[in-house]
Amino acid sequence: MRDVGTIPLSTGSTTSTSGVASPRGHTPHLDNARDTPDRASFAPGTTEPVFRTASFEPDASVVLIGVKGVGKSSLGVLAANAYHRRLIESERVFYDTTGQTANAYRKLHGAVDYRKRHDEVLEQIFQRYGKDAVIVLSFADLEHEGAGRLRRYAATHPVIHIMRDVKGVSDYLKVWTEDRVKQLLRMSGPVIRACSNYDFFNRSATDDSSTMDLGRADEHEWSEARSANGSFLTLKRAERDFLRLLRNIIGDHDRGPSHQSAYPLSQIPVEQRTYTYSVVVHFDAVVNGELDLEEVQTGADAVELVVPIDFDKTSSGGKVDHNLVAKAFGIVRRASILPIILTLDEANDSSITSRAQQAEMINVFLRLAPEFCTVDLGLGDNVVEQVTSCKGYTRIIGSKHFAKRPGHGWNDSECVYVYHNMQRLGCDVAKLTMSTTIENDNFEVKAFKRRIRVNSSIPRLTCYNTGIIGRTSLCFNYVLTPTRPERPALEFENDTNQPLVTAKQLTHALFAIFKHEPMHFFIYGLDVSWSLSPAMHNAAYAACGMAHHFTTISSTGMDELQSMMCKHNFGGCAVVQPYKTKVVSMMTVLSAHAQAIGAVNSVIPIRELLDDGNVPNELKIMSTRNRSGPVRALWGDNTDWIGLRACVRRGLSPANTVRSSSTGVVCGAGGQARAAVYALLSLGVMHVFVANRTIATAHALADHYNQLIDSGVIKHAIGNDGTKARVRVIESFSDSWPQGYSLPTIVVCTIPSQKPDGSAPSNFTVPYSWLQNPTGGVAVELSYNPMVTPFVLQLRDQAKRGWILMDGFDHLPEQAFAQFELFTGRRAPRKLMRDVVLDHYRNQQRAGDGSVAERDRAFAVD
Repeated sequence: MRDVGTIPLSTGSTTSTSGVASPRGHTPHLDNARDTPDRASFAPGTTEPVFRTASFEPDASVVLIGVKGVGKSSLGVLAANAYHRRLIESERVFYDTTGQTANAYRKLHGAVDYRKRHDEVLEQIFQRYGKDAVIVLSFADLEHEGAGRLRRYAATHPVIHIMRDVKGVSDYLKVWTEDRVKQLLRMSGPVIRACSNYDFFNRSATDDSSTMDLGRADEHEWSEARSANGSFLTLKRAERDFLRLLRNIIGDHDRGPSHQSAYPLSQIPVEQRTYTYSVVVHFDAVVNGELDLEEVQTGADAVELVVPIDFDKTSSGGKVDHNLVAKAFGIVRRASILPIILTLDEANDSSITSRAQQAEMINVFLRLAPEFCTVDLGLGDNVVEQVTSCKGYTRIIGSKHFAKRPGHGWNDSECVYVYHNMQRLGCDVAKLTMSTTIENDNFEVKAFKRRIRVNSSIPRLTCYNTGIIGRTSLCFNYVLTPTRPERPALEFENDTNQPLVTAKQLTHALFAIFKHEPMHFFIYGLDVSWSLSPAMHNAAYAACGMAHHFTTISSTGMDELQSMMCKHNFGGCAVVQPYKTKVVSMMTVLSAHAQAIGAVNSVIPIRELLDDGNVPNELKIMSTRNRSGPVRALWGDNTDWIGLRACVRRGLSPANTVRSSSTGVVCGAGGQARAAVYALLSLGVMHVFVANRTIATAHALADHYNQLIDSGVIKHAIGNDGTKARVRVIESFSDSWPQGYSLPTIVVCTIPSQKPDGSAPSNFTVPYSWLQNPTGGVAVELSYNPMVTPFVLQLRDQAKRGWILMDGFDHLPEQAFAQFELFTGRRAPRKLMRDVVLDHYRNQQRAGDGSVAERDRAFAVD
């Protein structure tokens, strides 16, 4: 059993107090750590936070509950499909058991008999479906004994309260006014929260104009397949958001890995990396739509949402508006793949009333299952310890700000005491900050961190000075340094809520003090003069404050590559055909993915080896990026499969979620096809077919992967269930789909539309009989020369039948994101890099037909 401790449900009512703006990127609270009582007191008329046990097995059934119109049934289908669980709907079970709907039964048998029968059915559901199910309940299920039964069930099962905005519910119900819906939500909220332990705000389609899930590609003409499926975008966004919540509650699943899990930095917890930044965004700015949340993330490793303690006391009678907090969190989650930190802005006093309000808000935060939650030590040891015991997958940042500098500054024993107290309380990250006007404190804080690291590595320490003088210390802080959005400085002159520096400024400072050094990156191939990679990477370096540069090297042989990889400023390179397989023998070590695929498209240098001469782990490799010096070893990786996997995941509709019966077909058997097969296997596709003009090559590819599956070599990518997967060959493109297998929901075309010299267009299309799956599927075109291939035209015609087309605007940036992470150890500015590809296309379109060949070559070489 995985014990996630206790889940806080609610607190008693409290009296609201006014808050003040936090000074420049930190959250100050009590002055003296040892003044914090072991057990904080709460004001008369208030109560301590109510915590109750919520320990559950990984396979424990998940319950969704909410009023009518919040979308719980649709979310239930998404969750059941993704986690391969049985979907149980209480209304359906009641009908199957009694032969009547609840309303009909009540009218026929009376309220007393109905309540008795209803309680029996509900108890039957809880007893029969305790494991491996997604249970959808209605608000009516809480009548009579229902609420008590669900409360007891929540002690061992995740129970998620599904919420929605008033307009979304009203639009669904149609006959109810918004005022009546608002009254329903206000009345039902406290009742449902008392029986549940998590919250999810289901954003309405009308409440969201984001294009993040499918990238900027939605703006170009090839997006007809996606725009023809209006509900597709809404469902994909809801799916991504809800599955992210579930992963933070019950963890990942072998058959349902997250979209981002394949990217290099996804394997390393952000708090374990060095020189990471959180971009601080404030509640009001998020709710009022004042920020472009995709743009403000450039250079950041996490998003910190700061919520004031008294944000809505006028409209909510001084009580917390759970819906509004959940909505703000949902807006940030929709716009970001980065970890989210929920932080409570301080009140203007440290009274026991204020502590009760803070505890209640921490309770609200934990119900949202964020990646991180900041907890002020001023709440008292007892409360902090209870929070860390009920955190689940959320990591707790213990926070202590010295508003008054201790007598000996960072050399004061008080600082060491606070860190070890956070360690004792079970915090995952210890955040210590200090107000100072003494320049030397910027050096003393470095010495303090060194003393701590000698004896302790857990919790990770984030430690810096605040105010104008303290800016220097931010440059040397390792973990989640707070930064402001990259906007004109004048906008923040009077905003004391914002940190003083941006992520770009901090990164630039690391280069200025030679902590990081300018590196040379390049793309290497037979003819890469028109590659888009330099444009994407150089734009990203500039936006992030990096002094790197990215160029092209075209060569007819491998000698120049060998020479370039030995240079002291070699940062990494992208390798394209015809050298992806030839470069393998030059590598010291291959990633497990590159080894399985048998091809390398990304090379990074290793400049530090372990004492025994071996290559260090990926965390160590990533932490030594951006440093020059002699190259001791070469690491070969492959990001082609990551880009393709991302395209399939983003384009695959919820109706076509990968199941044990799902099939996919890869057209072609060359280098890209090897990455494509690996990507489909990693997604859990059990039946992968390969079709190629040269049958022997197709069989060789299938045999290669079947041997890897049988030997368990790629178990890391396919999981336990993947050992049953098989790669088979379709002998001819004129063959009908193999009998006994479902029609494919994934079609990947890796066949070049032209030969390298531009001659002999293939005019390739797949048999229309292969595209007859009733719910459509996703098709990926990997050939960009020309951009509009016969395959693209064929799939456009299938858009109304549910087929989603992903093309070069989708695949090229995705694999570049992964390369950027490998090269720099930082998250890629995704929106910017997508825009570069799109702008290139638009510029070439404006240039006219004379540049068509150049445009096509630019897309083809990457």
